[in-house]
Amino acid sequence: MFIRKLDYRGVEKAAYEGELLSRDAHSVVVQAVWTRPTTHLPFTTFERGDILHESFYNDRWYNVFELRTAGGRLKGWYADVTRPARISADRLEWEDLLLDIWMSPDGTMQVLDEDEFAAAAPELPQAEVAIARATLHTLSEELQRRYRGYLNDQIAQLLTQRGWTLGTAESCTGGLIGDELTNRPGSSDYFMGGVISYDNRIKQALLGVRAETLATAGAVSEQCALEMACGVRRALGIDVGVSATGIAGPGGEMPGKPVGLVYIGFSSPEGDTVRRYVWSDDRVGNKRATADAALKLLVEQLHKEIGQ
Repeated sequence: MFIRKLDYRGVEKAAYEGELLSRDAHSVVVQAVWTRPTTHLPFTTFERGDILHESFYNDRWYNVFELRTAGGRLKGWYADVTRPARISADRLEWEDLLLDIWMSPDGTMQVLDEDEFAAAAPELPQAEVAIARATLHTLSEELQRRYRGYLNDQIAQLLTQRGWTLGTAESCTGGLIGDELTNRPGSSDYFMGGVISYDNRIKQALLGVRAETLATAGAVSEQCALEMACGVRRALGIDVGVSATGIAGPGGEMPGKPVGLVYIGFSSPEGDTVRRYVWSDDRVGNKRATADAALKLLVEQLHKEIGQ
């Protein structure tokens, strides 16, 4: 497929051939190889031979490029705010509206070229300016969705490599971590289940959290998260447990424990750890941030424990 990149005025900026990987009524995915000289950018480096899987849409105001090395290692995702692509049988054209987002494999997201967009905005129809700015939110959610899929693939690979099974013990997330894990086809091979211990009585009865812990440290504490992660391993007879306990909001703040405070626990045959976070979103956003952090912690700890 022949691809043309145009600027917002319609001037050609690049043209190249790509291999069509998939197509439906509203999108195509194309594979292209970076053939230009090595290009160093503040957030990554494009090197000759790098592989790009490029997703274009005729009904969305963005595209997404997944960048990998020639050997397959993920470098990140580069996404452009654009006008909807014009897609035909063997040709594709898209017009760049300057705003871009980069997401690294560690989940760090950067909005790019805001100054360029601001300078060009007077030349654009005001309706397009509003759409482009609103698209940043939609695009960030799309990149987060792709990032969760990437983490899920890593978790599956690492658990399968060790032959380990996984379960969750959730309080403030209400099952969201398990929901994310089971979004991946084949997760039943290693994900055994979870305990939603929203009430302290469930934490005690099913996970073995000690009454002393709840009375002294409290349900939102490092010790409780650790006991939950260890307890779900015992309760389900699994190898790895991940837990979450916190204050999602908007109420529930206590002295020394603000809204958004969360502890995530991890337990495996080779060790235990707990991470503390304080989120600043609304209730749903805090739950989502906690679930994402739990997936990230799983990947980090599993990589560490198998020496990668």
